[in-house]
Amino acid sequence: MAVMPALFLSGCKEGGLVSTKDEVSIGQDAARQIEAKYPVNRDLALNRMISRMGEDLVTVCDRKDIDYKFKILDIKEVNAVSLPGGWVYVYKGLIDAMEGDKDALAGVIGHEIGHVCARHSAKMMEKETIAGIAIEVLAKGNAKQWANVFANLEMLRYSREDEYEADRLGLRYTFRSKKYDPRGLIRFFRKLEQMEKSKPSQLEAMLRTHPLNTQRIQRAESYLASLRAGG
Repeated sequence: MAVMPALFLSGCKEGGLVSTKDEVSIGQDAARQIEAKYPVNRDLALNRMISRMGEDLVTVCDRKDIDYKFKILDIKEVNAVSLPGGWVYVYKGLIDAMEGDKDALAGVIGHEIGHVCARHSAKMMEKETIAGIAIEVLAKGNAKQWANVFANLEMLRYSREDEYEADRLGLRYTFRSKKYDPRGLIRFFRKLEQMEKSKPSQLEAMLRTHPLNTQRIQRAESYLASLRAGG
C-alpha cells in the first residue's frame, strides 16, 4: 500500500489510538466515495441474500459495538473488501463465480467481518501514527486522507498475517452460526486456484488485495479441524 498519512486521533481507547468513533467516521467517508465512484447493485433479492448472510454471521462475531452494512458493487472482478467501522462490499463478479455456493459466499463475508472484528484497518492507522505524534484532536484533514486511502479499492490491502487471522475468524463465525458449512471458505480458495489458471484477468483485484498461497489453504484446513475437535 502507498505511504500512509500521519493521523491525529481523539477518543482513544485504552490499548489503541483509534477509537470506534474514528473508525466509523473514516469508514463512512470512504463508503461515500466508493459508492460515488462504483455502481452499487440494486437487485433487491440478491442484496437481501447477502445482507442476511452478513447479519447471521454478525450475531456470532466478536464485535457488536458497530452497525455492519453489506452491499454489492457491480464490478465483474472477483473480490470483496471491508472498511473500518463495519462496511462490507462484495463484488458481483465474486457472487457469479461462486455459482450458487452460498456457503462459499458466507465464508468470504465472514472473512471480511473478521477484518473488522480484528480492527485491522485501525491497527494499520495506529502503526502509522506511532511514527508521528498523536494529539487529542482528530484533524479533519488527516481523517479525510485516511478515508481516501480506504476508498482506493485498487490499493487497499492487509498484511499476510491479517489475512490469516481474517481466515480463522471467517471459519469460526461460519462454524458458530450452524447455518453455513465452514468449508465454504476453503472451497472458495480452491475455486480461486482454478480460476487463476483459467480466468486470471478476473482475479487481478482479489490476488492483489488477498494473496493466495498453498500455506493459506493448509492453515485454514488445520484451523477448521481444530474447531471441529473442540479446540
